Amino acid sequence: MSPLKPLLLLLLLGWLGCGHIEARYVHGIPNICMKPPPFSEGMCTIEIEGFFYDPATLDCRMYSIGACRLTPGQSFGSHQDCIATCVRGQRRSRDYYKNE
Repeated sequence: MSPLKPLLLLLLLGWLGCGHIEARYVHGIPNICMKPPPFSEGMCTIEIEGFFYDPATLDCRMYSIGACRLTPGQSFGSHQDCIATCVRGQRRSRDYYKNE
């Protein structure tokens, strides 16, 4: 066996491993952040509130839906959890205008 074959095998395995990591992230953002928020059909007396990441605005927004026939999706219990997971480190234009 030539000394090049083990090196090529090692490079191939490394490349496949990186592909698996990339599948979990889209441009540095976890896949959960790219899913749509949950939604429900019909009228309900119980209301659920949560937060989801909106890739169009690069920010987390609140949603409020009924709990009947719920279709799961991206959901965070707090605005801070959403920001920590999906926004972290991204520069948003609104951040330039806040003086916190």
